[in-house]
Amino acid sequence: MKYRMKIVSMVLVFFILSGCSTVDEREIIYHLNEIFTTSSKLFQNHSPYGERFYNEQLQTFDEIKALLESKVTEAGLLYMVERIFEEDDEILVYKQPFQTYIEESNVYNSTINVTNGYYETVRETILNPGLRLLPEDELEFEEQGDTIVVKGENVLIEFYNEEDFGGSAHQYARYGYPASDVLSVTFTFVMGENGYLLDSFEIEDGDIVS
Repeated sequence: MKYRMKIVSMVLVFFILSGCSTVDEREIIYHLNEIFTTSSKLFQNHSPYGERFYNEQLQTFDEIKALLESKVTEAGLLYMVERIFEEDDEILVYKQPFQTYIEESNVYNSTINVTNGYYETVRETILNPGLRLLPEDELEFEEQGDTIVVKGENVLIEFYNEEDFGGSAHQYARYGYPASDVLSVTFTFVMGENGYLLDSFEIEDGDIVS
């Protein structure tokens, strides 16, 4: 009898703990969208620096830190910056794929050439606009000690319908966007004093699942 009661008690504790997850999924989604929106400022306001280009309003690591420090950890910020910038003297200039995009697409002169599309340039970085279109029901949330991991495996992102190739769809295409893409993403958060902070992330090519 005592053995049976012990098993019942363990089962009850398991269900109670399982139902008491501290993960606030809606808040994390909100933070993700805030990060996507704010980090889009990293690749704007292009200005020449010798033969290269930099962001005229975000020239140093400290300026980028001031922009994002309430949303990411130091490690998350470093990874984000290192994917987009490299240091030239004391100025952060864009890494070569971004330099090539600006040069070949004549962005500095406000004209578009699809030989080196914007989407392919930013696809595996935090700048990917498709991240804002991630379907929430395709994301999984896991608590791992003090961290919360958000995963999406082979998530279909749809930008426009090829059968209705006009209006906004045409605007997507001229910047090199595909009609749809498949991404696998992982975002790891830690709890800071003022809420969730992005600590690491991966944005990778997903597999098309039939």
